[in-house]
Amino acid sequence: MSITKEPTSIMNIEKQIKNNQIKYVRFEQFDLYGVSRSKTVPVESFMSYVENGLNFYGGLLGLDIQSGVPTGTGYAEEIAYSDQLMVPDLSTFMVLPWVPNTARVIIDPFWYDGTPAMASPRLVLKKLLDDYNQLGYTCRIGYEFEFYVLKKDTREPVYKGQPIFVTLKNNWDIKFTYELMEQMKEAGIKIITQNSEHGPGQQEINLHYRDGILAADEAITFKTGIKEIAYQNDYLITFMTKPYINSSASGAHLHISLIDNETGKNAFYDPNSKEGLSDVCLNFIGGLLAHAKANTIFAAPTINCYKRYRINSFAPHSATWGFENRTVGVRVKGMRGMNTHIENRLACGGSNPYLLAISSLAAGLLGIKNKIEPTAPIADIAYNRSDVETLPNSLEKSLLAFKEDTELQSILGEEFVKLYAAVKEFEVEKAKTACTDFNSPDFNNRIDEWEIDEYMEFL
Repeated sequence: MSITKEPTSIMNIEKQIKNNQIKYVRFEQFDLYGVSRSKTVPVESFMSYVENGLNFYGGLLGLDIQSGVPTGTGYAEEIAYSDQLMVPDLSTFMVLPWVPNTARVIIDPFWYDGTPAMASPRLVLKKLLDDYNQLGYTCRIGYEFEFYVLKKDTREPVYKGQPIFVTLKNNWDIKFTYELMEQMKEAGIKIITQNSEHGPGQQEINLHYRDGILAADEAITFKTGIKEIAYQNDYLITFMTKPYINSSASGAHLHISLIDNETGKNAFYDPNSKEGLSDVCLNFIGGLLAHAKANTIFAAPTINCYKRYRINSFAPHSATWGFENRTVGVRVKGMRGMNTHIENRLACGGSNPYLLAISSLAAGLLGIKNKIEPTAPIADIAYNRSDVETLPNSLEKSLLAFKEDTELQSILGEEFVKLYAAVKEFEVEKAKTACTDFNSPDFNNRIDEWEIDEYMEFL
């Protein structure tokens, strides 16, 4: 199989390799958990793999976070654990400021007959973005991340308390925090804010919006990069959603707007409507709410995530929306005009940026196509309402809701749905074996050692 690439891209890459004295190139893909899995090759072999692809174990996407091998994914025993051919996307070539003399390129999986492996979150997202493009829209996406910074040797938070926005704790280690932001800047990833959050050692960093696949590529590169930088500074950064039961959970909010391809205007804005929102925006919100229960499998993709959805925690627990309301699932931000956008607050820190974008955009697309009207916006405190639809309180229940939502499944594709459901079923059964009272009322009121071992380091 010969893979042809744009000559000007090759020339630009060769120039970067020379100017930055690159010795190694990381061929990188991301599993269902958003964990980087890669091969590093000497730069002398780089062009051969660009032209011919690079083999990887084909079941990589069907592994759990600890590399356990679920059955029934369609990518393992059914195909005798065969390899896939990884094709580098040269537009993602990046010199890594935090790894000496090293660059990386993101790869997409294909079968050896040239068929794309459509259980890949990145390929599913690309297809979904094409669907929006055919409707005349570009998806503009921004990510914000909360995470904990721990001492690598003891895994204790780097500071105590809940000093949200306290300047002293924003930069408890100013050399590290500034190094992190500078190296992200060198990589072309634009950080717009950094601050301490509401838990011990908890930080928040927000990224500038990007259009299309670049948003998710940068978000996942950021998550991988800051974990590597932390390791080099004797810290451990974890995006595990709820590492401490009595401290704030980590969220991953997604900011979305649609840009009209013909006019370049924000399709979510309508100056003639009462609240400044277009019908397209309202239908998008309607889709998010209608499919929120099923999409919890992506917003809260681990056993641990369900300990985040707690009353009066600033984490939403319901399929609701409102204007500048921090207690609802989908918040319409106060800006209008070109800055009109919505914030999906349902997602946990342990979510995969690709899957967060996929699930939000798929539900929004269904809302637009089916002209779904959202429920009335919530103006008061959603936690105090008895008339709102609450989210599933376990991975097992969200998996059931996902299996029942055939309309959402049709957007995502059979190959992806089969693999994702099998991996989540495996995760549920693994937790049941490890935690004897998995289904008890008390399970979500504590953090088990199994969760720490399973999720803390890699997420």
